[in-house]
Amino acid sequence: MPTTRTVTGLVGSPIIGAPSGIRRVVLAPYPARWTDTEGDEILASAGEEQTITDRAWSAELVTTDDDSIEPVTGRLWRYEEYHRGVIVRVFHFLLPHGDGTAVPITDLIQADPGAVGYLRGPEGPKGDPGEAGPQPSLGAAGAGADIALRSNDPSTTNARTPTAHAASHGSGGTDPVTPAAIGAETPAAAQTKANAAQAAAEATASGALAAHAADTTAVHGITDTSALETSAGAAGKVTAHAAASDPHGDRAWATAGFYPLVSGNALDGYINDALVRITGLETRMTAAEAETRIAVKTADEPVTSSTSLQDDDHLSLTVVAGGWYAVDAYLDVEADPAGDLTIGWSVPAGATMSWTEGGISAGNTNNIGSIKLQRNDAGTSSGVGIIAAGSSVRPAGRLTVGGTAGTLQLRWAQTASSGTPTIVKTGSWLRLTRIV
Repeated sequence: MPTTRTVTGLVGSPIIGAPSGIRRVVLAPYPARWTDTEGDEILASAGEEQTITDRAWSAELVTTDDDSIEPVTGRLWRYEEYHRGVIVRVFHFLLPHGDGTAVPITDLIQADPGAVGYLRGPEGPKGDPGEAGPQPSLGAAGAGADIALRSNDPSTTNARTPTAHAASHGSGGTDPVTPAAIGAETPAAAQTKANAAQAAAEATASGALAAHAADTTAVHGITDTSALETSAGAAGKVTAHAAASDPHGDRAWATAGFYPLVSGNALDGYINDALVRITGLETRMTAAEAETRIAVKTADEPVTSSTSLQDDDHLSLTVVAGGWYAVDAYLDVEADPAGDLTIGWSVPAGATMSWTEGGISAGNTNNIGSIKLQRNDAGTSSGVGIIAAGSSVRPAGRLTVGGTAGTLQLRWAQTASSGTPTIVKTGSWLRLTRIV
């Protein structure tokens, strides 16, 4: 069984003016399907919607460090929080088993599925060498364990490594090893013992052969030949056995006890149809996972005194020729209300785009005002209001790519030059979902 752990959380305050009860949380595994190592059992898949009671929620989830689950590495949980059907918070987190007790989601590490891991910094400077330890006094060879050898001591120049000398111990060498020295049998004694063993074996075999020749029945343990089957009788019994419909009567139940192994029967057709359907579902799930991609800002990006649109440092995604995409983004922005924010896009040659801003109109100071939802094309930029305390902007639209693949790039600047920077914050994201 997979290891699990309970995660608890508290949803944020509802959108101003929204009924307090219209809130929900969705937890989904990333990648979208986890199985056991055999691939036989799906342990986590799709989104698990949690019921909100007085803003609090609790869910028992499969841990991300259980090595009995496929994929073994790269697993994360995705948190989505909605108010009145609008997603207001999204992040990913790791769930280690730890001590197995319930853990608040605020204690868990947030993770980026596109950049899991850490970088090692440069190596620091080398420290100063330590002081030399005390040295023993010099002495003569063999003077003792606590005396250092002199450089001219004989033991430092004579390696005393044995040289190859196997030939000196061989027969005819200067120091031969004799059989007597190692307790070996002499050749003459060994030959005598071999001759005696051969004679004894020959005598035993000769006696056995003589007895065998003298008694053709008793030597085989047969004293009554009437019990032996004649060749004709044996052949008849074999023939009768082969002709019988079921010579093994104790297994007659097997005839109706098993499903017939015949290609094309009903059960075979059901199994083949199920396999085709399963393969189709797996193919569609794999394709769906590949069609939704997200770019996330990993650092704050400030712009001061500039009304010329510039490429965002992080929010861009590649698109393929002929593809149709649903586009949406979440921009967490802080600015001087006098500076505000203007956004636009760059698209591949031949592509068309229809999009809307999803932010308050310019000049507001408290995030209360008209929401801009006008329709713009790819070449049109548009400004929205931003306050110092922060505003969220939710641009969305549809991108149709022509015959040239390329990149969808978010571009932005201040609406009016200001000495106070307009900042698009860490955690802002851009999402593309292919629809055709």
